[in-house]
Amino acid sequence: MDPVILREYETKLNTWLAHGYQILADDIDGELRLTVHYVSREGAVGSEREQEYWPMTAEIVRLLNDQGIQISKALAGPRSWAGPHPEEL
Repeated sequence: MDPVILREYETKLNTWLAHGYQILADDIDGELRLTVHYVSREGAVGSEREQEYWPMTAEIVRLLNDQGIQISKALAGPRSWAGPHPEEL
């Protein structure tokens, strides 16, 4: 993966984490679906939620794992990539 593009993903992830967002990652047919969720603390009104699709590359998987974000394979379909799963690299 291009280092500049990887850095953009890393910056976005770090921003979400710094703001207290919870991040869920799902393997959807060989692509990552990230659900970014924030709920106000102390019962305050308001929550935010968005979803993005990120490429399933070894670098992105490592980036998520380094932040303690597990990738769920519950929604994964048939393997759409050749060779081992990027998470296994």
